[in-house]
Amino acid sequence: MKPSVCALAAALAASSLVLAPSPAQAADLVPSFGFVPPTWLTPLAFPMTAFWGAAGLPEQGINYYSAGAPASPSSPYWERFDPGSPLYEAWFGTYVVDDFQFASEWDHPQVRVADIPNSIQRVLALATVDQIAWLTAYQDPHPYAEVVPSTLVVLPAANGYFYGAALMKSHSDVGGTIPDFPWYPPSSAHASEVAPYADVTLTTSYLFKYLPDAHELVIVYSSGTIWKTLDGGLHATPPRVSATQLAMMLGTSFPAP
Repeated sequence: MKPSVCALAAALAASSLVLAPSPAQAADLVPSFGFVPPTWLTPLAFPMTAFWGAAGLPEQGINYYSAGAPASPSSPYWERFDPGSPLYEAWFGTYVVDDFQFASEWDHPQVRVADIPNSIQRVLALATVDQIAWLTAYQDPHPYAEVVPSTLVVLPAANGYFYGAALMKSHSDVGGTIPDFPWYPPSSAHASEVAPYADVTLTTSYLFKYLPDAHELVIVYSSGTIWKTLDGGLHATPPRVSATQLAMMLGTSFPAP
């Protein structure tokens, strides 16, 4: 599935980047974040329905999103935009998804990986659209995100969840100047370190399951990044950050409303 970049850009232009769900769009379940370190943002809520719909997906829902917070009270800039930070292009969050097209795949006493092929692909599609929409908002002239199929691994996990991991080829969101985003450093801040909207490889992870009582798919996700700097250096999200992301994922739950 290759989302329409033009349609996503149009959806972004028609609906501003909202940091809280509207009552009409809010999903029933609200995630409980049991562990978010102070170096990370308190999760922000983004309605996703318009973006997923622009890509032809029938699902509706909310994205609860966190990334590296400003390094000090004197700076408004998120650490996820700093190529010298261990939190560069690292994020964590959840999707709470209504109207999930492949809910019937979960109608088994014991769900196996082999039972949910369409669900797995839809989880990846929802995340891919999110990445393209994000890059569009940050003025990437050629937003791009594509999962590398040969890297996909899906395994059963605890409490009825499945764990998925895959590499995603994409771009960084660093390179523009957007005065309306006070958390985003101007392009000049890191022009000597990384190319604008440089190619990156995202190391994505997902915990997901369908909750029949709530009629919702829940996805807990995180991503690290592999990137190059202009001095030729190759960098990756440090293992300690990946471990923190895993702890945040495992600490997230979805209490019944």
